[in-house]
Amino acid sequence: SSMPSPRQRYGTQAEDQAADFLARKGYTILDRHVTSRYGEIDILAQDGATVVAVEVKARQNAKFGRAAESMTQKKLANIAAALHQTLEKRGWQNRPYRIDVITVEPNGIDHIKSVGPE
Repeated sequence: SSMPSPRQRYGTQAEDQAADFLARKGYTILDRHVTSRYGEIDILAQDGATVVAVEVKARQNAKFGRAAESMTQKKLANIAAALHQTLEKRGWQNRPYRIDVITVEPNGIDHIKSVGPE
């Protein structure tokens, strides 16, 4: 396996920070890098009874606008589809769920709840 690029390393670091942040807020981290044919869920977490697909956005600087703004409808639709598939695979169809975005920027972490289409 080749060495991860600085960008990949930064992404993994951001995901670690996001996972720690969620754990401190009382979330349970169920899984990371959950793959499906629709794409990948960075972090699968649980908030009370709710299953949460968390998309982690890393920004090394603020030059290009805020990270959250880079969430396109298509990307959201893919995460929603990946989440549905994951819930089904685990037999969790009846559990409440949502999609959150966590942006990790040099000046801190931003947590945006319920971003996606239901």
